[in-house]
Amino acid sequence: MMRYSLVFSSAIILFLGFTACKKSDKTNNSRTAANMAGTYGLVAVTASEGGSTFNIYDSLPACEKDNLIQLNANGSAQFIDAGTACNPPQDSTGAWHLSANADSMYLGNEAAYIKSFDGKTLVLSNQQMISGFDVVTTSTLAKH
Repeated sequence: MMRYSLVFSSAIILFLGFTACKKSDKTNNSRTAANMAGTYGLVAVTASEGGSTFNIYDSLPACEKDNLIQLNANGSAQFIDAGTACNPPQDSTGAWHLSANADSMYLGNEAAYIKSFDGKTLVLSNQQMISGFDVVTTSTLAKH
């Protein structure tokens, strides 16, 4: 009986030791330039108008679907024509910043409302006039 207690106690101690050293899976989702910095790829785009939502991502050319956006903590941005190259290539540089209350992001001259940011996925939304229609586009970007 004593041997069973010793083995059981040792197993508990080892288990607690291993779980105490487990790395946290939590990511920091605070909306700061440092936390949002990284390289993102587009994974979804929708457009909403008049109560209907349309999938725009599926109609994008392959050369645009695999492009990357690198947001640097210093406010610079790089647009990378990755994977299938577009003709002409869409590589460029620019700047980005957050609004004072961090509810919007400015990428170049374009403003977008930050619908959500969980440290890995960034969802941006903006309203624009397209062919006389008031359209809300939503873009989902995944951090690489």
